[in-house]
Parts: sequence; structure tokens; C-alpha cells
Amino acid sequence: MSSTTGIKLDAPTKERIREAAGSLDRTPHWFMKKAVMYWLERVEAGASVADMLNEVELEDDDRLNSVLTRQRLLNVD
Repeated sequence: MSSTTGIKLDAPTKERIREAAGSLDRTPHWFMKKAVMYWLERVEAGASVADMLNEVELEDDDRLNSVLTRQRLLNVD
């Protein structure tokens, strides 16, 4: 059974998705689902964050989104 899962996107990103999906004659839902499945399959096959991002993006992403980094910051005595 399927259920809805939401993600927060800013208006410009939503518009980009709408336009990209439209250019493929698809719905935004289809486009987002395909994007999630694309990356999910790669991670399940062994891809890492470093495989998804360039060097500059990786440094920023680790600083902003790493669960382990946040846990370390919260557990500092």
C-alpha cells in the first residue's frame, strides 16, 4: 500500500520541477518519484554521498546535513 510522504521545497524549486516534468510530458509527481527511485537504487548499490556531490557541495552538505556531525555537536561536553 502506498502512502504520501512530503518534502519541503521552495517555490522556485517547485516551479523547476513542474517545468521539467512538463517538458517530458509527465506530472511533477512522476518526476519526483523517478528522482527518488534513481538515487535510492544507487545508494542501495553502494553509492555514497561523495558519489552524488562534487567536492564543494560535499563539504557544505556534510556541514549542514550530516546526522553524525549534528550528533557530535550535540554531545560535546
